Amino acid sequence: MVSEAPQGRTAVAAVYGDGWDGATRTTVRPLSKADAARRDAAGEPYSVVFLPAGRSVPTAILHVARAEGYLEFQRLDAAGRRVLEADLRALESGRLFLRQLIEWRYEQETLPDRSDEAWRRTVDLYPDGRGGQAVHPRGTHGGSTHTAAELPGALRWLPAPEFDCWEPLLTAPQFGFQDGLAVVEEEHSPETPPSLAAAEPFGWCPPRPLDPPPIDELFTPGLRFTHPHRPGPLTVDPIRTVTEISLPDGILAICDPSYLPHDTDGDPMGLQLPPGVYPVQETGAEYHDEMFGRQFTARTRFAVRLLVSERPTTTWTMAVPAGEDARLLRDGHCYGFDVDSATGCFVEAAARTGLGQRLRHALTTGPETGAETGVQTGVRTFDGGYSRLTDDATGADLVAFALGGDGVYPVWVGRDSAGDITAVVVAEIYEIGCLEPLDRRPEHR
Repeated sequence: MVSEAPQGRTAVAAVYGDGWDGATRTTVRPLSKADAARRDAAGEPYSVVFLPAGRSVPTAILHVARAEGYLEFQRLDAAGRRVLEADLRALESGRLFLRQLIEWRYEQETLPDRSDEAWRRTVDLYPDGRGGQAVHPRGTHGGSTHTAAELPGALRWLPAPEFDCWEPLLTAPQFGFQDGLAVVEEEHSPETPPSLAAAEPFGWCPPRPLDPPPIDELFTPGLRFTHPHRPGPLTVDPIRTVTEISLPDGILAICDPSYLPHDTDGDPMGLQLPPGVYPVQETGAEYHDEMFGRQFTARTRFAVRLLVSERPTTTWTMAVPAGEDARLLRDGHCYGFDVDSATGCFVEAAARTGLGQRLRHALTTGPETGAETGVQTGVRTFDGGYSRLTDDATGADLVAFALGGDGVYPVWVGRDSAGDITAVVVAEIYEIGCLEPLDRRPEHR
């Protein structure tokens, strides 16, 4: 911090608080520098509002959440609208990675902050050099172009600033600065009463990846859920064991069985389990409905489970593919396996190609040779859209199951108090997002 700005740089005052309220043009729950420093050291969230002299709106805002390894930097125009927003992740000591950069241009003065009608460019970046950008010249409701990211690798990283040393961000060319900003110590800084309130970000929050669904509840028979498109509550049926799967090597792959690996391509999802034979189970609920004046009974499936152990599950976490980093996930995002055939499967990784080819052959063979094909491929089918194939040489299995549609399906891994895997679950993403629990699951004693 300096007493006056270097030549060419804009002088700003740093005001600390929980955030910025653009409607009232005020810093929300202001903090003294000492209180902000204590939050910084404790990893608690806070914001820095950079105000130029004579302006009622900041030229930049910084949100800091050290414990989550997250910083967000914003540049604002004279009307208080965002023209740039940068998502920064602390992946390495002393450096920040530029995970995402969004820019806006407002052709009309009347357009609000982040208007859907404003020109917009979104750049997504990854540490391994991957990256892409999308440009919406007429806003997000118009056409767009998608290309590789233009930002050089050297500009994807920035020095991680220490508390009250914000110059690396205020002069970063990645953020469109030519000369940049300089924080100037005011001669008569207003006293801010010590803050006793807990840190509570206003208008922002550190990103949280997708939370696991209520898996334990979904696998508890008798519990009830509401569904906006089902009449009355849904009551979880007794858990159904469909079949079993043999994993001689214990290397489980979870994927769309229509995807076959090529050359050195790896499995989209992989987990190491103790070699063995495990039950494959499903949970769901039967319901009654009416269509075109006719009553009918149907069943909806909530999730498929590979049960590894009967020990109580204490945590559920998202499976992360090899080479990926969960710290890069944006708010509400997840890793998962791609599905284009409305089908998923559990399979021994080494047998995936051969068994996948046999399954595809069985599914694409005409009905006139269906019986013969069933013998050749050795496909056993089960109610509810399940199929099982076995590799005669190794005894490894593939168990395929129908899914509610295409998309990206996260894999949820249950672990016991010792950290050992108890279950692997694939949930129906188009069903569980609509469910709201009516009952609480009984506590284990």
